[in-house]
Amino acid sequence: MAKNCAVVIGVNEYDEIQPLQYAKTDAERVRDYFLHSLGVQSEQLYFFSDDSPRNSLSKKTQPTYGTLNSFFNDRFEQPFLESGDTLWFYFSGHGMPYAGRDYLLPIDGNPRTVPNLAIPITYITERLRRSGADNIVLFIDACRSTGQKSGGLGIGEETQQGVITFFSCSPSQVSYEIEEIQQGAFTHVLLNGLQIQGESNCATVERLYNYLRHQVPQLTQRHKNYIQTPYAAIEPATKLHYILLPKSATDRDISTLREDAFHAEIEGNFDLAFQLWVRVNVAAGGQDMKAITAFQRLANKQSLNTILEQRQAAEAQGQKIAAAKRRELTVDLGQGITMELVRLPTGKFTMGMPPEERQIALENALSYNLKREDVEQWLDWSTPQHEVYLQEFLMGKYTVTNAQWYAVMKTKPSEKCEPKFQGDMQPVVGVSWHEARAFCQKLSEQTKRSVRLPTEAEWEYACRAGTTTAFAFGKTITTDQVNYDGNYPYADTPKGKYRECTVDVDSFTPNAWGLYQMHGNVWEWCLDEFHDSYSEKPARLKSNGNEPWVNKKNLIANLINKISDEEDNPAYICRSGSWYLNAIVCRSACRYWYVARDQLNGLGFRVVFGSSSPGLS
Repeated sequence: MAKNCAVVIGVNEYDEIQPLQYAKTDAERVRDYFLHSLGVQSEQLYFFSDDSPRNSLSKKTQPTYGTLNSFFNDRFEQPFLESGDTLWFYFSGHGMPYAGRDYLLPIDGNPRTVPNLAIPITYITERLRRSGADNIVLFIDACRSTGQKSGGLGIGEETQQGVITFFSCSPSQVSYEIEEIQQGAFTHVLLNGLQIQGESNCATVERLYNYLRHQVPQLTQRHKNYIQTPYAAIEPATKLHYILLPKSATDRDISTLREDAFHAEIEGNFDLAFQLWVRVNVAAGGQDMKAITAFQRLANKQSLNTILEQRQAAEAQGQKIAAAKRRELTVDLGQGITMELVRLPTGKFTMGMPPEERQIALENALSYNLKREDVEQWLDWSTPQHEVYLQEFLMGKYTVTNAQWYAVMKTKPSEKCEPKFQGDMQPVVGVSWHEARAFCQKLSEQTKRSVRLPTEAEWEYACRAGTTTAFAFGKTITTDQVNYDGNYPYADTPKGKYRECTVDVDSFTPNAWGLYQMHGNVWEWCLDEFHDSYSEKPARLKSNGNEPWVNKKNLIANLINKISDEEDNPAYICRSGSWYLNAIVCRSACRYWYVARDQLNGLGFRVVFGSSSPGLS
């Protein structure tokens, strides 16, 4: 029978930096959950806190740098768990980034001593993987603050190879402690989610992730008036459907994981297939005939020794891939100009406008003396809501700038606009859909990589960054956050500035995923042709948001440059809002369109590095 092992660390009283109130309490409650609800044996649970007693190894357990280093070195030198076992790791306390790496601070650590008296998360995961368990789950409740938004340092940029990691907040956010409930927001919601019973439980990685990213922001906004958005780094991404809590798994969970195991087998990833089949069998009570048959197939395909050798090779290859992924986040365009990208995770989100937002938007639009019939028709474009699944992709951190355009295309399209739009760091404007596509094609040729415009689903997924409110920053926005015509605010927000021009693309604060100006400044072209609602959206696009909703004939004609006058000017989706329009059109769900030949000083674009020919498969 599969076993559970856990390492739990909670630090309140730091020696030299701001103490925390509830980190220790949270760690104690997580420890109790592991012991009493998950069935972790006391000798397989290692607990470290300000005043914890010696552990089952008769070692000191105050979480100093020396104690934790000795523990990870000694306990994880040799395997002591088996395939099918789960190793859980929980940390509550301070964390910070340094020189591109993420660190957890022990009780005697502080920002001035990093990296000397801090523990890299990559070091922890490397040691945990030595345990022999093929399922390693991290809960990192770091960047904690009892106060306001400015208290966080931010971690979560590194990918932890072969590990499922749940971070309490996005890298640019704070993980809040809430006095009213005497707990950290993330851990409070986490423990509630892990103990939900019935069909709506959080037995899988996917359901737990969705529960956290919906419930935590609501809790922090209610108590702190700030949004805290957890996110998960799932490596490999195929473990999205992994069953964390076998006793709570539904028949549908087991069936979905069987499909993932089959796919891994077909693709020749026998190590992953073996892990998934083990989990299927555990969740099914050890008598799943399809899993048992799969074990026999895998044994015939390669010996256990080969599987172990592949695992070691995969770890080395994974480190090379991780390094390559870090490099691909910055693209050299030449002439000292670069383009920064942000990696957006595999995931699922609800696309479109919720009913409660529609009512507020309707009242807001009618206050500007617009015709009710026209407004309602426009709002219907963003309905009905529907779930969309997306694979990981890379998106431009900023909209394409004048300097980037010139570096790739050797022309200055903004010259047809007034000089006030021509700054190097301002977004390139006056670019038609066809010209934006030409830029992508040219950049593809220059970088030898696939470059394209985002699909509409990719754009909204990136804009929301895990949020469900009208804007990524909450229910409303101000002109201190977004560039729009401040004479026309949203809901009950007071009037603000009207700058009458674009601003530099790195102005203001990015959203939780590190993307700048997904609201306002310029409309952004998408690959999708315009449709006046989602009601006839094909089912395949809901399971693959990386594919655009287009007339295939038109797209193929565009791609091979056989475009007639009748075919080259359909209406394409634009998102974001613009510097010269009101706040209502800057909402995450808002849809608008321009025809492909339009060249306006409020129209720009950003790029996606993704699949080679989206929409043609």
